[in-house]
Amino acid sequence: MEFSIFSETAAKLEETSSRLEMISILAKLFEKAHAGNVDKIIYLLQGQIAPPFVSLDVGIGEKFVERAIAISSGYTQGQVHAAYRKTGDLGKAAEQLMEKKKQTSLVSKELTVEDVHEVFVKISKTMGKGSQDTKIKLLAELLSHAAPLDARYIVRIPVGKLQLGVGDPTILDALSKAKEGDKSMREELERAYNLSSDLGDVANRYYEGKLKGKESIIKLFNPIRPALAERVNEPEEVIERHKTTAAEVKLDGFRTQIHKKGNEIRIFSRRLENTTNAFPEIVRAVRENVHAKEAIIDGEALAYNETTGELYPFQMTIQRKRKHGIAEKAEELPLHVFAFDLIYLNGEDYTQKPYIERRKALERIIKPDGISLTESITTEDPKVLRTYFKKAIERGTEGLVCKDLNAPYKAGARGFNWIKLKRSYRGELADTIDIVIVGYYLGKGTRAQFKFGGFLGAVYDEKEDMFKTVTRVGSGFTEEMMKKLEHLLSDTTVEKKPARVDSLVEPDFWVRPKYVITVKADEITESPMHTAGRKEDTGYALRFPRMIGDVRADKNPEDATTVKEIIEMFKLQRRTQLQQ
Repeated sequence: MEFSIFSETAAKLEETSSRLEMISILAKLFEKAHAGNVDKIIYLLQGQIAPPFVSLDVGIGEKFVERAIAISSGYTQGQVHAAYRKTGDLGKAAEQLMEKKKQTSLVSKELTVEDVHEVFVKISKTMGKGSQDTKIKLLAELLSHAAPLDARYIVRIPVGKLQLGVGDPTILDALSKAKEGDKSMREELERAYNLSSDLGDVANRYYEGKLKGKESIIKLFNPIRPALAERVNEPEEVIERHKTTAAEVKLDGFRTQIHKKGNEIRIFSRRLENTTNAFPEIVRAVRENVHAKEAIIDGEALAYNETTGELYPFQMTIQRKRKHGIAEKAEELPLHVFAFDLIYLNGEDYTQKPYIERRKALERIIKPDGISLTESITTEDPKVLRTYFKKAIERGTEGLVCKDLNAPYKAGARGFNWIKLKRSYRGELADTIDIVIVGYYLGKGTRAQFKFGGFLGAVYDEKEDMFKTVTRVGSGFTEEMMKKLEHLLSDTTVEKKPARVDSLVEPDFWVRPKYVITVKADEITESPMHTAGRKEDTGYALRFPRMIGDVRADKNPEDATTVKEIIEMFKLQRRTQLQQ
């Protein structure tokens, strides 16, 4: 496929504010694709060259990209930088300079998507002495063949600012529409994506006609999108839904998906990033104490006193998130893995097996030492469940996760197969909420010295693949955090409201939905100002929100609290208030 088709599509996506129109635009692009290139098209649309769990990072510093633009256009690096400062967008600066470039390649060819992807893969794999010069040369050569509009998007990919605002659900809808004319294959595509986490591979399988066959989607070392839980307020509601439930202590650590094949172990985070090198003690514990040739285990890793059984708070566990001094910190503060589910075992997909069977298999293969099963009871009595819940809270845990004994493992989906039982709502909202920053405000008054004074937050609407505003947050920040947010957000600003953001409120600056933060609030209220759960003229908002903790580096925007959860939390809160 000519890269110009990709560029023209990207330009159309940038101009639209309608998700339905985005789906139509993408469907027309996918109609021109085939099994050999649809994966590459999708990766590039996402601003990457491979799925997140594959360590292929095409990132190049802006100064080096400026040098590549200078080499290919004939302008000096100073002139390139001046154009960048004027436009505020290195991609648009490249486009303008390539329109009137001072030199022309002796040999020019029309770029294809395959060409661009191949060069980016070469750049990502170039390492060692002289690698920066080689990367600049490869990018400059690519740009020398690029049309001006092509240059805009070629440049934005390595600096991480593609800014198309296309979410995974939108791509799934568009794939189905391109091949079927409607969304009839959406569910099958989503299931495959949840089990492979590789949207490009799923698209290739689809174009090859392999999605409906019996071939297993799960591959070792391709992380599975984790199952998620719904929440309820009272033990009686859990028993009403499950009849008999397995209640596991809910731990506050790193969500950890462990893949084992012989002696090879890989660990993936909640965001599906390969974190194996960060946790050598977990690798050792799994290698020695998980007795299976092949396994995929879902669990939580946290700081833990093996002698006393004390569970340390997340503030201690988070100290293990580092790039340097890993071995020393692992010795000082080792993490323990609490396994709570089995996804795959010795060549067999376990996701469709009932929970009770998965748990028994997990018990068979784990020898407790550095890794053990989560504490659990099985009961059909709400009084027993309430007592166990209180004990869990007293130990400093977040509460319980209650599991339906007969339910499958529902990868990538939230449902009542798993139910979170956390502290009750007693007038004040006891639960925390993860929101996505979609805009921010300049500092005023005592904060005038900062270019950051607060932000506009949204929750995720799974059905619409949109971010709906729910609050403005202006408290809970230290000066250090304000400086950090100023730096992070200024790098993600966009000229207009992103296509996937639904907002009636206008911040000083819009940003791409990227960063997730956790807030506490007094309660959820009905509001005419916000769009989360909006019907007619009323949505939902958080009253007196304040930021707690740091930016949630372990969560993608789509992992934030959902609109559905906000509505459920509002109902639970109102029910409790009426009972008081």
